[in-house]
Amino acid sequence: MKRLIFIQLFVFYAHLSWAKAPLLHQLSLHAENLTSENCKSLSLDLNEKLTHVKALDLKGIFNDLGTREFSQKLWDSKQALHQRIQQLHQEMNYSADCARSLRPIFRHIRLLEDLSEEYQARNNLGLAVSNSAFSMKNPQVHKAPGFETIELSQDLESGDLLLTRGNAFTSAAIASLGEEDTQFSHLSLVYKDENNKFWTIEAHIEVGSIVRPLEAHIKDSNFRTMVLRFEDQKLAARAAKFAFETVKKASETTGNINYDFGFDMDEDQNLFCSEIVSWSFSKVSDNQIQVPLIKNRVLMRKSSFVNDLEINIQESFIPADLEIDPRFKIIAEWRDANRVNDSHEKDAILQAMYQWVDDFGYRMINGSSRKSKFYKHIVWYMRRIPLLKNYVKEKLPLNMSRKLIGFFGVLDSVGEWLQIRLQPANKQTIEARGIPLLPEEKYQFLNDLRLADLKLKKQRLHKMFRP
Repeated sequence: MKRLIFIQLFVFYAHLSWAKAPLLHQLSLHAENLTSENCKSLSLDLNEKLTHVKALDLKGIFNDLGTREFSQKLWDSKQALHQRIQQLHQEMNYSADCARSLRPIFRHIRLLEDLSEEYQARNNLGLAVSNSAFSMKNPQVHKAPGFETIELSQDLESGDLLLTRGNAFTSAAIASLGEEDTQFSHLSLVYKDENNKFWTIEAHIEVGSIVRPLEAHIKDSNFRTMVLRFEDQKLAARAAKFAFETVKKASETTGNINYDFGFDMDEDQNLFCSEIVSWSFSKVSDNQIQVPLIKNRVLMRKSSFVNDLEINIQESFIPADLEIDPRFKIIAEWRDANRVNDSHEKDAILQAMYQWVDDFGYRMINGSSRKSKFYKHIVWYMRRIPLLKNYVKEKLPLNMSRKLIGFFGVLDSVGEWLQIRLQPANKQTIEARGIPLLPEEKYQFLNDLRLADLKLKKQRLHKMFRP
């Protein structure tokens, strides 16, 4: 009788534990049960559940389980999922369909991590937030098993990759440029010289390809940083050395290698940020190592928007593609919990804009905002006048067309207009329930703004962005 009571109590408490965080149970089962045969269907089913998570459910988890424990378990589940796809890859059972179906799963897990750590920071639950992933003994840096003592400011290796997110609307646009929305917009290659000094090799829209000390990269003040390490560290180190020497020599002689606005991986005269990695790995391996393992189908959606940005290739390399590449190990990750809400707002805005492009045929109207006109008619010319070019050379490359710079101006103006209206509603929601508007709620709010603007005699949004 006593044994029966014990068993009943054990089952009850075990059930209660899962009831506190059923999302964790679902994520755990997903990683455990994933096979080459069920990968796509299992991931699509989980994606559907994660898409419709409610704020009340999250609040319950935060209160019952605790945000710190929840965040750590989410990180563990992400590690378990990545280990599982590494196993599938080693077994030659990792397909492109499987990989693509996993993109939204990683995105959802990261969103939940963001919300958990943001809630913890906002409510002063023992989280003193650092504004850099590279500060020493940073407790917000999640570290993979075997890397528990790593310090990002001193323990990186040549060939490591920094997957990051900037704070501009262009960063949000790049993060979701491909077939799936992501949370990363930039990729940098790390090089450690013979004096153990760290450098990054990067390509930026404003200046093209450059090498710079790691300290300069840190000053960019990114929202989030993930560190990845390739399975063949020696090859990765050779790639970093090749990229460092080639890009540095170009900058010192003929000038910075131009930014590749077309995201075209079939030519390497111009380079975009991710392309530096694919180009250098390919060069040092005699074209045997192709990065990423699965390219992103850029024109799967919002094709007119992408074409307006002068991108017309079918496939390319979006920074977050490395998250589903099993040859790269995720060794650490960090986000700024105090600023990540701003990143979520920008993501929601660009994702809504992309949705309106697909559903209603929206297009950016070039030259429709003051910023767009200023970029096209003043800054573009200043870049070409000897006495004035030094004032804008860090803001605008010579190979950026007037048409393209005009579209970037519209993108910024539309994004700012929408965010000014989204922020108060989001703030009120945080004050009311402690959790910001979730993605579906943000889209509903933004779409209501769109519909309201349509009814106005003097439209603001539709002057810049309309069917």
